[in-house]
Amino acid sequence: MKEVRLSPYEKRVLAEMERSLSRDPATARRLRAARVAHPGPLSRLRGRSRALPAAVTALAVVSLTLLAVAVAYAHPVLLWIFAATWLLTLAGLIRLTLRWSRGWRSAPPVIE
Repeated sequence: MKEVRLSPYEKRVLAEMERSLSRDPATARRLRAARVAHPGPLSRLRGRSRALPAAVTALAVVSLTLLAVAVAYAHPVLLWIFAATWLLTLAGLIRLTLRWSRGWRSAPPVIE
């Protein structure tokens, strides 16, 4: 991405806007909360570990493989191992869903 440079006039207008907004305590508090809650799309990707999605994917592959083998051989131990790995996969999927749904929280309304 190209860096956008502001003219001195634009910088002055922006500074005035920030000063006028910071005078209102409620607006300043909302802006600080919004900055903390939504740091930006790239920082969220960098900060989050990719280990959980990789583990859930691996567990899903292992679970489906175990299911196929357990059905082919009709062995009860394989069925129990499949059940255990499937429960771990579901727990990981629930955790990923909760993590994903946190991004859908509604932001405070914009007052114009």
